[in-house]
Amino acid sequence: MDKDPCERLSKYILNFKSSIKTLKIVDSSVSRVVSLAVDYLKDSQYYLEKGDCITGLVTISYAEGLLDALRNLNAIEIQWEKAQENTVFAAGSFDIIHPGHIEFLKWASSLGSKLFVVVSRDTNYRYFKGYDPVFNEAERLKIVESIKYVYRAFLGSEKDIFESIVNIKPSIIALGYDQISSDYIVNELRVRGLHNVKVLKMDSRIGDYSSTSIKSRICRDWCKIVY
Repeated sequence: MDKDPCERLSKYILNFKSSIKTLKIVDSSVSRVVSLAVDYLKDSQYYLEKGDCITGLVTISYAEGLLDALRNLNAIEIQWEKAQENTVFAAGSFDIIHPGHIEFLKWASSLGSKLFVVVSRDTNYRYFKGYDPVFNEAERLKIVESIKYVYRAFLGSEKDIFESIVNIKPSIIALGYDQISSDYIVNELRVRGLHNVKVLKMDSRIGDYSSTSIKSRICRDWCKIVY
């Protein structure tokens, strides 16, 4: 049994959603009770997002109890199933977290059951950007791992950006709108023997947010202020 109630609730919801697809109402008079069970499921999802996972476990237990009772009365048919976990991988610098980052991680987490996020190392940041990040790698990691959509966050490799993917072996790789080419990743994964990983990319940028533009705006509006 998982010690973390939020992880337990996440799995519970995943399994419940998978099982409810098999539901068939035999006696139409119980439709209202079935709707009530679905409402309890929605409540559980709400409590999971809010981090109140104990309450979420209670409400989803109510949902399961209602459907089990109806099944025992032969009013419905349902098969309780264990859903297959789909791990999702995402990566980025995440220097100065903004709403675009949050929406990206929210979208990425919706693609599977667990979202693993790799935070770039300071050396790689300097190599690609040409300057230092505002927050060092340890600070950026601490910020990212505190975001509710992230199951686990860790620092990437300083030498091989694909090392983390090979270690995790995710079902899905989530890319932001302006991140690296999907074809490049697919081809590289095939070379490394990972042929069944889906690569999904956001269709569009979320607003005009970017860490670079925020830094420019800060310098423009605040750097001349004398304290």
